[in-house]
Amino acid sequence: MNGIEESGEKFKILDRIPIGICLLREDFVVIYWNSCLEKWTNIPKHKIVGANITTYFPHLGQPKYVSRLQEVFAGGSSIIFSSQVHKHLIPAYLPDGKLRVQYTTVTAEPAPDGSYYALLSIQDVTKLTQRVQDYRTKRDRALAEVQERQQAEAALQQTNDQLQAVLDAVPGLVSWISSDLKYIGVNEHLCTTFNQAPENFIGKDLGFLGSSFDFANFMSSFMCSEQKAAHKVIDAKIKGNIKNYLIAAQKYQQSQAAVAVGIDITEQKQAEQQLKTSLREKEVLLKEIHHRVKNNLQVISSLLKLQSEFTKDREVISLLSDSYNRVRSMALIHEKLYQSQGIAQIDAADYIKSLVYNLVSSHTPISERINLDIQVEPIFFDLDTAIPCGLIINELICNTLKYAFPEGAIGKIYLRLSLLKNQFILLEVADNGIGLPADFDIEMSESLGLQLVNNLTNQLEGNIEIDLQCGTFFRITFPFRGNISQIPSPV
Repeated sequence: MNGIEESGEKFKILDRIPIGICLLREDFVVIYWNSCLEKWTNIPKHKIVGANITTYFPHLGQPKYVSRLQEVFAGGSSIIFSSQVHKHLIPAYLPDGKLRVQYTTVTAEPAPDGSYYALLSIQDVTKLTQRVQDYRTKRDRALAEVQERQQAEAALQQTNDQLQAVLDAVPGLVSWISSDLKYIGVNEHLCTTFNQAPENFIGKDLGFLGSSFDFANFMSSFMCSEQKAAHKVIDAKIKGNIKNYLIAAQKYQQSQAAVAVGIDITEQKQAEQQLKTSLREKEVLLKEIHHRVKNNLQVISSLLKLQSEFTKDREVISLLSDSYNRVRSMALIHEKLYQSQGIAQIDAADYIKSLVYNLVSSHTPISERINLDIQVEPIFFDLDTAIPCGLIINELICNTLKYAFPEGAIGKIYLRLSLLKNQFILLEVADNGIGLPADFDIEMSESLGLQLVNNLTNQLEGNIEIDLQCGTFFRITFPFRGNISQIPSPV
């Protein structure tokens, strides 16, 4: 056995450990090369033992390695070579061809002749390095996530602060309420109103101040319902005074919470009540005016009728009768307005039927020979429409009663009032009497009544059509206006 083999013999026990072991003489000759290094480097020990290690790893002959190893051969302290700094002192490969990450310690080992060997202990820290790298990656990712979360929380807090500032500026009572009807948060206005600190509300049941059980009942019903939003006017006792609040509530967090905003509408409610009172007073006053106008018109019509009894002139009697009917048609309008619930509109059907029946009944004995067919849709007129429309009907019906049916003839009068496409009012008055002359022209008529019909139609910005083929047929259309409203017929 030569000297090299004898020197390496005592290190054979190191063949069993999973660490690369190499023993170098001061002349860089390999004295021992364990099985682990054989496996890692694919260099058999019988080839490398006794050879200069620079034969297989030339880089170890570089001054930076030689000088460090010389310190060990001189009995100096151990030297550590990490793969991160010194790359690989003795490069070794994994089965996939990648270099192992190594951690090498070079220690001075006493030689039999009093000198020192360099004992290279090489650990494979690939997995450990990978774990460290994974840990660092996860740590960096976690730190980034923490930083992102902190930034998100800071942004959320900033948003919450901004929202709170906005809600604190709202001149209303704002509160956040959980599904079990407890306060989650409140705004500054609510705290100031009840002279309470914000923390005094958190977690407390609604109504704990005893100011308004209406609010608690409203929110209880709302949270139990399927509604996403609701509103209600409630009463609340604030500093000894009863206040009216409009409460608007909106659910959020999948209906597990809600925000409620209360706006003080006490002044508006008071103003509304004053307005209603004033309106009722004005309605009473206007009804009284209509009543007095009706009475005055009735006095005038009575005077006209009385005057007709003191004359024998048929023409004068006819003129007084026409004037009497005209005044009565206007008086009837004021009577209907006085009797109606509203004071601005008059039921066209009720008014026209009353007007026509009164006119026919006043013309005896012809009224007994006249059949009436009146069809009026449920349209409501204002005063400016009702008066000219009523006077037109008055003139046309009176004219028919006077001239359409000679003595003893039985006749029919047809009247229809309807709304066309929500744009025009259609008035049709017809009879089956003897009719008008074939060359009749209302523009050239000398009849005061028909001249009045023409002028009143112009006043309504309407149009007249006359059909003389069978009796007399007047068709008058005038524009639908905002002061005329149609109420749907009952089903």
